[in-house]
Amino acid sequence: MEAVARVALAAVLAWSAASKLADSRRSVAAMATFGFATDASRRIAWTVAVVAEAALAAGVAAGSDRAAWLAAALLLLFAATLGSALMRGRAGAPCACFGGGSVVGPWAVVRDLLLAAGFALVAALG
Repeated sequence: MEAVARVALAAVLAWSAASKLADSRRSVAAMATFGFATDASRRIAWTVAVVAEAALAAGVAAGSDRAAWLAAALLLLFAATLGSALMRGRAGAPCACFGGGSVVGPWAVVRDLLLAAGFALVAALG
């Protein structure tokens, strides 16, 4: 059961990274929602997100508890960032969570919190 959960959670991270890559122009532009004011800073933030998600997906799928804890921390950071955007009135703004068409909203925060809990659970069970 733990192995299935790891693969499923890793697949979500991999899907997120792949979605950003598939719609890179809109995904990079969406980073402006989170305060990245210049094209260079948006590209750096996008690259860090894609690389982190892809690397952690591979680690979680391979059974690394450390990768699962780091993925939980990353998803908590994403939830906090989305929550901050919501508090600044950015509901409906693009977020690039799963490609350029994703938007900031309460469900996105809840989704990231649930994913963080899932990663923490598989790490604790491992």
